[in-house]
Amino acid sequence: MAVEKDPSGLVTRVPDIGQVASRSIPPEVAKGRYLAGPYNDPRGVQSFSWKVFDARQNRNLTLEVARKPSIAEAKVKAMYVRSAVAGAHVQEGRQVTDTGPAETIPNLADECLGFRISRKNAASAIPQDGGQKYSMSGRYLYCRFKNVNIVIDWEGLDYARPRTIDSGTGLNQAAADRDTRRLAQAIVGALR
Repeated sequence: MAVEKDPSGLVTRVPDIGQVASRSIPPEVAKGRYLAGPYNDPRGVQSFSWKVFDARQNRNLTLEVARKPSIAEAKVKAMYVRSAVAGAHVQEGRQVTDTGPAETIPNLADECLGFRISRKNAASAIPQDGGQKYSMSGRYLYCRFKNVNIVIDWEGLDYARPRTIDSGTGLNQAAADRDTRRLAQAIVGALR
């Protein structure tokens, strides 16, 4: 299914974003568990996630593409990301999430903001493990193309050594930034 637009150029129907994204996601999550939102709607919101958990790494990529009726309504999300999500320190139970300051990303879409994200005491990815012992980090990217919002959250953890699941290193920031930009470029390309 191709993108559909009205005479003014606003997107009225988004193509199958899962198919577009699957060709551009980082290879390390392509082999992982893929979940599509149960209520995905090409005229509204589509959400997807890819999760990988194995002996070496934990990866989580979430993607949301939301078509809004107007550019003004789409811009509301940018204001929210800039004022409430970027540069924040949030504690929910034991989990602590810190985000870096918003950086404007030029030449990707009509508007793009990216920043570092890190979580301490994130919920365990192991089935039936209620513990919160993971520290993950990665990149958050928000883009707006006309009246469509794109949100990419790409986080991960590489374990320090075998059987030590509560420590390790997060995603390399330069690589995570490159991965999120490549995915956003593919989606924006499908919307043009």
